[in-house]
Amino acid sequence: MYLLEVLSGPLDGKTWTFENEITIGRDDTVADACITIDRYISRKHARLQAQSEGLLLTDLKSRNGTKLAGQTVQGEMALAIGDPFTVGRTILRVTRV
Repeated sequence: MYLLEVLSGPLDGKTWTFENEITIGRDDTVADACITIDRYISRKHARLQAQSEGLLLTDLKSRNGTKLAGQTVQGEMALAIGDPFTVGRTILRVTRV
């Protein structure tokens, strides 16, 4: 099981747990991790998927992009446990529960 945590932004300290996959966005009808306060986050912004070799971070064609290690995520990128990434103006990270 994984824990998605807000490190910086309007919901600092907020967490969500997930096992295989979680969608991040601003609309709770399509996002499991809903961050409504950050207006730079798209309705359906990004997805995290657990795979045997680690986590996969996918930008879902968001308007303002997803960033990992200072780079804009184009399609999919591998994400290491604990590495911070940015959606909108919110910084998140994933840890193990």
